[in-house]
Amino acid sequence: MKRPSVLSHRNISLLVGLLLCILLIIVLGCLFAPHLFYDQWIWKYYWGPVVADAAGHSVEFNGVVAYEGYTLVSEVTYGVLLIGALYGLYQLLKKLRIDIDWSFCVALLPYILFGPVTRVLEDTAYFTEPVVYWFISPLIYVQTTLYVLGFLLLGWYLRQSHDSHQKTFVVLLSVFVGIDCVYTLLWVLGLPCGIEPLYFGLLSVVAFSPLLYHQVTRKAVSINTVVFSGGLLVVLPGVFLIGQWIAGWQWSYSSGSFPSVLLLIICLVALIVGLVFLVAWRYRTHEAFAVYTRPLNLAMLSGHLIDGLTSYISIYDPLMMGLPSYIEKHPASNTLMELWPPLFPIVKFLLIMLVIYVFDVLYKKELMRYARLVNLLKIGIFILGVSPGLRDLLRVTMGV
Repeated sequence: MKRPSVLSHRNISLLVGLLLCILLIIVLGCLFAPHLFYDQWIWKYYWGPVVADAAGHSVEFNGVVAYEGYTLVSEVTYGVLLIGALYGLYQLLKKLRIDIDWSFCVALLPYILFGPVTRVLEDTAYFTEPVVYWFISPLIYVQTTLYVLGFLLLGWYLRQSHDSHQKTFVVLLSVFVGIDCVYTLLWVLGLPCGIEPLYFGLLSVVAFSPLLYHQVTRKAVSINTVVFSGGLLVVLPGVFLIGQWIAGWQWSYSSGSFPSVLLLIICLVALIVGLVFLVAWRYRTHEAFAVYTRPLNLAMLSGHLIDGLTSYISIYDPLMMGLPSYIEKHPASNTLMELWPPLFPIVKFLLIMLVIYVFDVLYKKELMRYARLVNLLKIGIFILGVSPGLRDLLRVTMGV
């Protein structure tokens, strides 16, 4: 065995051993010192805030009060876990020889939308306990990760098996039909699933259509296509429910629907990103401009513009659209808007333009060896913008 391989296996063993030791300490602590380990630590900083978010107010357990939102301890913990998860995902994709590019980002798009879509549904009190906990961070991210990994590994298995188009199609069809059957069974048993099985079945047909297209055209089904179709199956029920709400079927309190805000934000983002693309295309012979024509870079810009513009318009209502009163919870963005309301989206725009320049122009040669990692970071930056931005946009649109 080669030395690098030995070192790699040793590092993995040490990491697994360390994680098991930490888990053992936590379990023993909860058993023999529950007030210190569970009440004062796990409940106060991790699980309590999830329960408080579901309840909509602070909650108490054994004399320890937990509040909605993140704490400094939980933010640091989740930040470390996020870095570890990104690194693990990077290594997994590298091992499976899956390219991290614009096509992969498109395949992930339904899962990226799943977070804000379901969080908005949670804001409308659509989910009940205990299901509601699965749609509050950080559990919503755990749920999304499991969906991504499931369909990613399914696509990789089908690619490795080298089966015929017909057999691959049968396997994928069986998976989708099986999911429909399980969903219907859960509905019949009276478990809280969501939409009726008939609607779920129709939406699963829509989700399966990209795979059906590959079968009809006799094209090989790629991993990205499997991941994308699986994501559609995950997110479309939530989109269907939001459509019902906007159409008038509302199951809880609403200040009114404002689809005009959704249209306004989409048009503004399209206009700004379109202008950036046109200028960059005009001067595309210069590398410093050409990088702003790349889809993944424009996606980052779009995601953060949605976030910035939605915050500005929903809080200050500059066009007097009669929007409900909203406040900004993040100190940094709130400070910028207090100085001058449009400053927040402007700073976001300039910051993403700078990030693109640093990645693709200033340190292009140095980062060329790490193209897969750079693209993964770009997808992460896109998610950090579009996820909170879309949630806020949908909340304003639905009046919740």
